[in-house]
Amino acid sequence: MKSNILNKLFNILAILVFIIITLIFLISNNYIWLILYLIFTYFISKNEKIKHFSILIFVTSFIIRLLLVTLVNLPQIYDFKILLDASNMFSNGDYSFNQWFHFRVWSYQTGFVIYQGIILKLFKSEVLLKILNALYSSILVVIIYKISSKISNEKSAKIVSLLYMVFPFHIIMNLTLANHHLSTLLMYIGIMFILKENKKLKDYIIASTFIAFGNIIRPEGIIVVFSLIVFTILTFDKTKLKSTLINIGTFIFIYFLINTSASMLIIKTGVNPNGLTNNDPLWKFVLGFNHDTCGFYNNEDDVRIFVNHEDEKEIIKQRIMSKDTGKLMVCKVESFWLNSGLYLNEGQFYNKQINIKGIKINIGKIEDIIMAFNIGVQRLVVLLMILGLFINRKSIDNKYLFLLILAVVTFSVYLLIEMQARYSYFIFISVFILSSKSIEYIFNKIGK
Repeated sequence: MKSNILNKLFNILAILVFIIITLIFLISNNYIWLILYLIFTYFISKNEKIKHFSILIFVTSFIIRLLLVTLVNLPQIYDFKILLDASNMFSNGDYSFNQWFHFRVWSYQTGFVIYQGIILKLFKSEVLLKILNALYSSILVVIIYKISSKISNEKSAKIVSLLYMVFPFHIIMNLTLANHHLSTLLMYIGIMFILKENKKLKDYIIASTFIAFGNIIRPEGIIVVFSLIVFTILTFDKTKLKSTLINIGTFIFIYFLINTSASMLIIKTGVNPNGLTNNDPLWKFVLGFNHDTCGFYNNEDDVRIFVNHEDEKEIIKQRIMSKDTGKLMVCKVESFWLNSGLYLNEGQFYNKQINIKGIKINIGKIEDIIMAFNIGVQRLVVLLMILGLFINRKSIDNKYLFLLILAVVTFSVYLLIEMQARYSYFIFISVFILSSKSIEYIFNKIGK
């Protein structure tokens, strides 16, 4: 009897020690906030009494982002400042920015300048540009919920949308006047039409139109187009050969027609004589294979090469043949998929002080908490996405398959070209959606 009591006491003490050690680890590494939020999302997802969930998450997301962009004012730096300056010039009818090196080489960024320039001409407000970005990124929260509910269940869709709603990287990106927000929104609206059951020709036309305009704002549309081609090949049905060729052919034709027409219009109106072209496509590969910087931008290559295509080809060849290329690939995967958010030198959260209505606040400690929360969410959804591959390997539906192909194509592209933290913005929408399938599986197992 005495022995049983001692055994029970020992077991209780052992459990307490384990709990204390776990709590110390979570608190010391700032992961406790993520755990608490996950518990919160679990209870919210179970509550079937919540009506109009889409409206609720949209309003909450927009309030969070609106408060950030109106209370926190960080100056635009690097490419963001160049784009803003050019947008202001465009709003005043001054197209001389097209002579800047930036717009002679990377002319494709002219589309975003025109968009911002029109807003500035109409409303004379840079703050409005950030508010619009907050609106776009809030709609993306709803899109994640809507698509996730179609590839998994309602509970899982709620959890991933609530996770994305407070994902620090994508919230803080609203402080920068980046072209990701609008472009990503337009492309995922197009993707929603691609994911429809029993698609008609009009669905392909609408999808292509949205994706093409998204590409004009930020040139990532080719990833979606190539993913759709791969998806069509993998799901090819011989009995639907004619309709498949018509649908895909129409999609590709409209996509390139819109982009080519926009480029020609920009040339003819004198906004940029180079249209929406990329006059140095090798540059991204030069940076992407730089072993010293893990594929990130660096000034040394910028100064040394300076749009010399022959030198670029030679450097790319040398770097590909290097014995360290394998290590570079590992570094790029880790940086892009597991640690890509909130780099301080990227302009999102680079300053240790913020100014809120004239009050300067040192955010060193806050930054540590946000960084830990950000990395925790990012690694969690990537882990759940990978887990989903094993769970669904025998029965993958078409919606899940298309988003998976999109992730694989993006994975392959960024193994080869330059990386920046903000480049992961687009694909992490799909990562969050794909992770919902694993959450559904886990809850089903717990339920049994």
